[in-house]
Amino acid sequence: MSIQTTPRHATNPAAAKAQKHGKIRLDIQGLRALAVLAVVANHLLKWPTGGFVGVDVFFVISGFLISGILLRSYEKQGRISFAEFYRKRARRILPAAVLVLAVTIAAVWALFPRGHAKEVSWDGLFALIFGANWRFIVAGTDYMKAAGPVSPLQHFWSLAVEEQFYVAWPLIIVGVLGLLVHRMGWNFASARRVLSLSMAVIVAGSFLISVAQTASAPTIAYFSTTSRVWELGTGALLALMVPVLQRIPAAVRPALGYVGLGGIIASLFVITSETPFPAPGAALPVVATAMVIASGTGGSNFLYPLTNRVAVYVGNISYSLYLWHFPIIVVGAALFPRTRALVDLAFLAVTLAVSAASYHLVEDKVRKSSWLEPGGKSIRR
Repeated sequence: MSIQTTPRHATNPAAAKAQKHGKIRLDIQGLRALAVLAVVANHLLKWPTGGFVGVDVFFVISGFLISGILLRSYEKQGRISFAEFYRKRARRILPAAVLVLAVTIAAVWALFPRGHAKEVSWDGLFALIFGANWRFIVAGTDYMKAAGPVSPLQHFWSLAVEEQFYVAWPLIIVGVLGLLVHRMGWNFASARRVLSLSMAVIVAGSFLISVAQTASAPTIAYFSTTSRVWELGTGALLALMVPVLQRIPAAVRPALGYVGLGGIIASLFVITSETPFPAPGAALPVVATAMVIASGTGGSNFLYPLTNRVAVYVGNISYSLYLWHFPIIVVGAALFPRTRALVDLAFLAVTLAVSAASYHLVEDKVRKSSWLEPGGKSIRR
């Protein structure tokens, strides 16, 4: 399914070059590294106290990158193909996710009581169909103060939220751009502004809902797509505002980027399990992440803490690292009681090794393959 239109705008050569398909934003890869390492440290060491906000950083990144892909597809081709979009999403996320689900469920059946294994198997089924967040809402899971056996697949809730967002958001883009450009003859720039306004309203509404739910039903607020849309939507707004962000003066960019980076790091320590979350607590890491992304949009990758080779590599494997870390920690704890720092170091080493292997042998190989492509055609690079 797609919508075909003829864009009525002149492409800005500088903007097109800066947003060229396939160009890697090293600073964003570094942001991914910071986010995933914060989450891993929080789950493994319970430090830093706000390490779980790494997920919120991921939400903003995802909203920015995926929205950029959709907008560039429309701008270049005059259409958005749902079939192509979801093929790429499936090729990107399913192989590693299915592998982790299969290995984890097998390990749980081998090591845990039958009753718990059945529950984890159900968790795996809901994770596979991107409904894990609602599964944990129904179960009344308290992410901050989990008691009893913890599901090694609990972290799949965030992936479910993302994919649910990407069912609705492309439809909104198609609806607004198709109506304004194709049917009413507006130019792309004007239609883009209306789409930005639409997303701003969605972000504001979701934030208000999130504040209310955090106060009245914190479990629902934490896992609910509705109360998390504002975070992904913030990234989407950044993608819509790229023409504006590209005009940020070069002298301002370093300050904007480093202040944003400082805000993310501060959030790891000032946010705790007692902070009202996700709203308004997540506002700090979300806004700070938006500042970092904005600082590098249309400019140079100058944030060395995020653009060095180590940070970029960890960012490359961050998806596999996120998927594998929690099952290894939870299942590993059943085999080796975590009474010594050496055990935690061993868990970390195993997690890094398995994640790197998963990235190179499964995730990246399938992503570059012709799987799901019509007729098995090769993927253009």
